[in-house]
Formats: sequence, C-alpha cells, structure tokens
Amino acid sequence: MTKVLMVIPIITFFANIAILLDIPIFREIIVFVFLSFIPGFSILRLFRLKEINFLETVLFSIALSIAFAMFMSLLVNELYLFLGSSQSLSTVPLTVAISAFTLIAFFVEYRRNLPATLELKRDFGGKQKDVIPLSIVLFLLPLLNALGVLYLDVFVILLSDAIIAFLCLMSVVSRRVVPESLFPFLILSISVVLVCQVLLTSKYPLGYDVNYEYYVFRLTQIKGHWSFPLANVNPVVTQNYNMMLSITLLPAVYSALMHAQGEIVFKILYPFIFLLIPLILYRICEKQFGKLTGLLSALFFVFTSTAFYGLEPLSLSRQIVAELFLLFSVFLLISNTIPVTKRRLLLIIFGAALALSHYSVTYIYLGMVTLVFIISIIKPRFDITRVMISIKLRFDNALNAITVLLLFVLTFSWYALGPGSPLISLTNTLNLTFAELTGGWLASGQVTSDYIFFAPKVFTVATWINLLLSSIANLFLMLGALAIILRPKGTGILPQYYLIIVIAAMVLFASLVAPSFASTINFTRFYAITLLFLSPCFVLGGQALLAIIGKAWTKIRRSSERQIASESKNVDRVFFLIAIILSGYFLSQVGFVNYVTNSPIHCYSTDFQRMLMSNESQIQISLYSVYTPEQDLFSASWLFNHKAENAGVYHDTISSVHALVSYGLIPIYLLRPITNATIPLQGSFVYLGTLNIVDGIITTGPFRSFNTSDYTKLVLDQNNLVYSNGNSIIWYATPAH
Repeated sequence: MTKVLMVIPIITFFANIAILLDIPIFREIIVFVFLSFIPGFSILRLFRLKEINFLETVLFSIALSIAFAMFMSLLVNELYLFLGSSQSLSTVPLTVAISAFTLIAFFVEYRRNLPATLELKRDFGGKQKDVIPLSIVLFLLPLLNALGVLYLDVFVILLSDAIIAFLCLMSVVSRRVVPESLFPFLILSISVVLVCQVLLTSKYPLGYDVNYEYYVFRLTQIKGHWSFPLANVNPVVTQNYNMMLSITLLPAVYSALMHAQGEIVFKILYPFIFLLIPLILYRICEKQFGKLTGLLSALFFVFTSTAFYGLEPLSLSRQIVAELFLLFSVFLLISNTIPVTKRRLLLIIFGAALALSHYSVTYIYLGMVTLVFIISIIKPRFDITRVMISIKLRFDNALNAITVLLLFVLTFSWYALGPGSPLISLTNTLNLTFAELTGGWLASGQVTSDYIFFAPKVFTVATWINLLLSSIANLFLMLGALAIILRPKGTGILPQYYLIIVIAAMVLFASLVAPSFASTINFTRFYAITLLFLSPCFVLGGQALLAIIGKAWTKIRRSSERQIASESKNVDRVFFLIAIILSGYFLSQVGFVNYVTNSPIHCYSTDFQRMLMSNESQIQISLYSVYTPEQDLFSASWLFNHKAENAGVYHDTISSVHALVSYGLIPIYLLRPITNATIPLQGSFVYLGTLNIVDGIITTGPFRSFNTSDYTKLVLDQNNLVYSNGNSIIWYATPAH
C-alpha cells in the first residue's frame, strides 16, 4: 500500500516543480497527469474501495479528478470573489488549493495504517507470450493511423480501418490471438484510432457546438474568474453554456496549470475523457452479460459515428463530460459488491458533477433515478408484472429517499442560481412533449424521421450496402430491446439495469415521435445518449435472431443426431456471425465501402481529402460548416483585437457560428447576416472567410447561398480593405454612395 500511495506526493511534487520552473513539454505532460489522476486517486483511497479492480480504480480516479477540478475551482473562484480578488483562475491559487488537498488526503490515508499490500484485482489472465503480440499491434495501430491522417495518406487510414475490422472478427474467433485480458486495451486502441481520424485533421476545434463552448471558456479565461451571465445582456445560448462548468472552469484549470493554449486543452482534454466512456460501458456490460458480449457491445457503440467518432459527438464537450458521470452513476447502481454507504456518497458526487456538466443529460438521469427509486419502493406492495416477478426483482437500497432528494436539490439549486434558462427549457419541453404525445405530434411535421429514414440523392452499390448493414444493425438493436423488455429472464440482468434499459428505450421512442422533445438536443444526440444503455441490445438481438435462423436451417439440412452434436458450437457461430455483421457495419459507417467503390462522400474522417479537393458547392459548404481553416481564425483574432467594442460585423451563416464566435469573441447581438442586397452600416465591418473568398460562396441559410462576386462588386470598395491573409479578408464599411 505504501508504495502505491507514494504516487500521490511524488507526482504532486513534480507537478509543482514543473509549474514553478515552467519547463516546456514536461509541464504540460506531468500537470495533465496530475490533474487527471491524483486528486481522484486521493479521494478513492479515502473511500477505501477494495471491491474494484485495477481498471476500475484507474477509471474512478480519473472521473473523480474531473469532478474535483470543477468543485475545487468553483470553491476557489467564489472565495476569491468574496475576498475582492477577480483573478481566482490564475496559476498560484489553483495550484495551492489542489496540491494542498492531495497532500492532506495522502497524510490522512498514511496515518490510517492500512494493510501492507494494496489489493487491486488485476484482470491479467493468460500467458504473457499470448499477450505481447497483440499488445504491440494495439500500441502501434494509433501511431500508424495518426501518421496517415497528418500526411493525408488515405491508404494508411483505410489500412487502419481494415485492421480494426479484422481484430473485431478475431476477438470472437481466437482467444490466443485476442486474449480476454486485453479486451479493454483493444477497445481503447480502436477508440483512439477513430477519434484521431477526425480530430487530427485540424489543430483547432471542429464542429458546431464547440465554438460556443470555446467562446464561454475564453470569456471566463479573459476575465480571470467565472460569474453568472447577465440575463439582460447575454443571449439564451450563452446563458445555457456559461452555466456548465465542464466547459468554463474545467478547461480554465487545465489551461492555467498546464500553461497551454485553449485549443490545445480542448483537443486533448475532452477526447481523453471520451476515450474512457467505451471502457466504462464495457465494464457495465461485462458485469451483466459476460466479457464477449461486453466487448461487442462497446465496439458497437464505438463503431457508430453518430454516437462516438462523428463530428457531432466529438464537438459536444459538455455532453462528453456528462456522459462520463452518467455512466459511472449507472455503474454504481448495479455494483452490489460496493458497500451501500459508499455508493450513495459517490452517486451524490457524480450527480452533482453531472448537474454542472450538461443540463439535458442531467434531466434524463434524474428521470431514470426517479423511476428506479419509485418502482423499488412500490414493488413490495404491488404485483407489477409477471415478467418482473419471473426474474425475482430484488432492489438494494442504494437509492434511498435522501440520496434521490439530494440529487434533485443540488441540481435545481444550481440551475435556480442562474438566469433560469435550463429550468425554462425544461418546462417548455415538458409542455410541448405532453401536447404532442397526447395527439398533436402527427401535425407538427417530420423532425426526427429525416435522421433515420433519409433518402440518398444518388443510389450506388455502396449506398445499398450501407442501407442494408444499417438496417440489420437497427433490427438487432430493436429485437434486443424487445427481448430484454418482454423476456428478461434469460438475460439474468439486475433489476436496476433492466429498468434503465426500459427507460432508455422509452426516451428514444419519445424523441422519435415527439419533435419538440427531440429538438431540445436533436434526435441524433438522443440516439447517442440512449445507445450508452441500449448497445448490448445489438448483441442480444443478433443472438436471438441468428439462433432462430440457425435452428431452422439446421432442422432442414441435418438429422437430429448431427444437430445435437453441433449444439455446443451454436453460441460461437452466432457470435461469429454477429462479429461479421459488426465489422461490415463499421466499414460502412467509417466510409471504407464508399471510398473503395469510388462512391459519393460518406464520412468526414475517411473522405476529408476528397472534401478538400471537391468543386461541388454543397460539399464545400458541408466541409466548412464543421472545419474552420487556420486563416479564418487568424482574421477573426485580428478583428477581436482591432474592432471597436460595439461595432457590428457582417458575415455569412457559417462564419457566424465558427471563427467569429470562438476566436473573434464577438457577441451574438453584434453579428449581422449578409444577403445579396445588404448595405453595411457606417462603422461596421464585413468579414469574409475561405468559403467566401476561395470558393466564391456566401451562405445565407440551410441550402441557400449566392456568389461572392455578386456582393463585393456591388457594395465594397477595395480602398476599404483593412485585413487580408489570402484566404480571408475584412472590410471597414463607409457610407454607401
């Protein structure tokens, strides 16, 4: 125990030395490790959780460290503001506060005189010679893929994808090639590859929401402290984003102590957190269904672009942090081996951290907790269903009334302190959803169906392959959910997890049939969140369907004697067929099928180079709606440093939600859209980015645009040009003649 415990003061010491001497590179690395592991590990040692294994210890330490960083920075922020200082987010106060806590926790634990050995259960079964070959492959695979992305070598990217599909198959075929002890490493390596394929295409933030997240972070960083926004000045979107400390205080702490630029923190911190989610998902599914089902369930989540490696999930930093705490809370609900008191305390910690991270995910979590608690209370008094009695539901008392009440009090007390946007949003959503679910949704238009039943403009061989594989995956998912809901006896899952799956299915269904409910965060995000719980349904549904088909086929083609002899292999064959479908589904999702068949662009990560080289206006608009060229960010930064405080800026729709927000830091009320008849007001600026200058397109809304030349020749004078870097230019508007 002493040797392991000494990690706390040693890393704390080196982190402080690196901060004091400001040693380049070493400071960034050691401080990141310190912030991401040591505080949480200190808290975990205080809890004395002997019931968790090595992997869970690492995951819990990181999750608790992330939560601690938000709580401690908020405490330091409020204390300094109370004392009259406005620079609470500087290096010294944060370093002193965090280091003091870790050292105090270390001395408390050291004085406890625990047993001489630290009992961390390690899942390193199997012979070392069987583990080493795959370990080398899994270590080199992300490096190979990173080189392919950085040098835009599509062949290397496709080779990485092919290796991933092969490893998915071999994980079912051979325990010698893929030992069970390396399942977590396999999941982590594949996750790193897929995330890097997207994020390494730019050293700046990618996507839509991330620009607003970066905006509120930069405002917090510039002020030197965090404060509630003014309701009469800031728009609703800024109020909502600013209330989430996962994108304001959390990156501010890392940036200050690492002495790193904000974009570096965003490109490292949130992907790092996101990589933990498939590992937690694997541990949850492993506890309920076994290692192989847990692996395939985690891989299905990782292989789904709308849930993991797509531009939308990777650009939702606050949702990434919220999903981390959400999954850990579910893990605690089903971990009956951990003492109840400790589980309650951890549930409160993670619930409070979730409330500070993302209010929509928090509402979903509170709904789950409430239903699980209510059913656990009424079960002894009411005959619920034969289905539930057949699995002998026995709820433990981890979710007692005090725990649930504290979760609600902490959440709504925090949201009540702000301008009220999260609470108003919840009220409006509930009212509209109730109206639609009681009969009005058919007349409200198709909002969510377009996400699922979209019709491609061009049908090719790749299109039909993609549709077939996606349909099979969704069919497996639906059949698995029905199997768990209607016949849970064969699954042997815990009642808490059974109810969570049922609730997740209900949320997904509600987001499908109620457009106003889906529009709160859109259907694809509901799908990604519910897939955290429904992903094992893909495997279970595949097992059920393929087993039925296999039995029918065997009955027709084989005699009864040979059928009995082959029954022991049925399970392996079913898993193998599921792995084949899952591998094909991945190659379809990642754009491998479209690229090798020279079909239309399908995936950002694989088709990035084709999108850059394309001359089609819609492809160019799609690219720059998520990808911001470096020159656009330079020009936006120049505008931030040189424009008058209240000067308006004319722009196209893409620039208004990208460079001008994240790097120009221009308030939304000063952003003015351009049309082909716009006459700029005197004293305002006209900003045109790469899409406008290089490609000659000015966007005015979804699927609406006009040529740049039609506008610049009519309104702007070359003499009014105040900035240009070749790809992006800025004019200062004078009165029109």
